[in-house]
Amino acid sequence: MALQALRLQPDRFAFVVNLAGYVDGGDLPTDEHLAEVRPPVFWGRGARDEVIPAARVEHTIQWLPDHVELSGRVYAGLTHSVSQEELDDVRAFLEKQLTAQRP
Repeated sequence: MALQALRLQPDRFAFVVNLAGYVDGGDLPTDEHLAEVRPPVFWGRGARDEVIPAARVEHTIQWLPDHVELSGRVYAGLTHSVSQEELDDVRAFLEKQLTAQRP
């Protein structure tokens, strides 16, 4: 949901965290602008996630680097869930983004 919201209104978000998600297929009129502003995005997912179809994951792998400043990781052994290791990475990402937002 976070990625879709970012795509629809790229100027409303300073950054996005997306866990175990994907970018929906098809083009949106705002995708070109998103590629220009390139907000930071953390995308984390499990290597053993069987909920998100492989084709959606592959599309997201191709799509994100062309539209955002991508950070993130694939977690070995993780299914469609969240691990402490992933939460630690999200925290580091958020701390970096919030520090950059301060005047």
